[in-house]
Amino acid sequence: MMKEEQPNEEDVLLGVVSHVLSFTLGEFCKYGYLLAFEKDLSDLKGLVDAASMYENDYEVLEGVKDPAVQLLLQSSDKVFNCSKTYLMINSLDEFEVMTNEEFNQHASNNYHFYVDQPLGQSYTELMEETCHLYFSLMHMIYHTCCQLDLGRIDLPDELFDDFYTGFLDVIDGCGTPTEDKNIKLLYDLLFELNQDMKRMEELR
Repeated sequence: MMKEEQPNEEDVLLGVVSHVLSFTLGEFCKYGYLLAFEKDLSDLKGLVDAASMYENDYEVLEGVKDPAVQLLLQSSDKVFNCSKTYLMINSLDEFEVMTNEEFNQHASNNYHFYVDQPLGQSYTELMEETCHLYFSLMHMIYHTCCQLDLGRIDLPDELFDDFYTGFLDVIDGCGTPTEDKNIKLLYDLLFELNQDMKRMEELR
């Protein structure tokens, strides 16, 4: 009996991207609820776990008037549209990709490396953490871009010598141009999320 052929790292990384974007959506949703629990949805604080509210529960947040929550929703729309476009241009089946445990595990490694869990106990503290969240999620997505660029899950140590400089260039829209359709799509998303982070900092 022939062994089933295992996907190479480049194929695995194509799936990892979708999971990374899914984690990003989940974080924006979670922080939207955490902020809303301090104001508009204060009656639900302590009764509902914000971490259990995923992107399918954005409908409730749409009725929240807080500008910070609305900005998180706008950022979520950008990530959602990016995710759908990514699946389309790569002819990927969303169900197959999102139910793949290997893809999820590698994306989870990126997520846990960059993203901290919320500790804020007040609206002011949570706003501070929300600004930091943008930065962390953009770091995670940029890390995934580097993996795509090299076709490697484990990045070489020397890449991190200029990692931060490269990251800042990309989110400011002045990174090295790329012909890779997937990296270009993610770079465009990173630039847009950076603009949203600046807007969030103004609301802080």
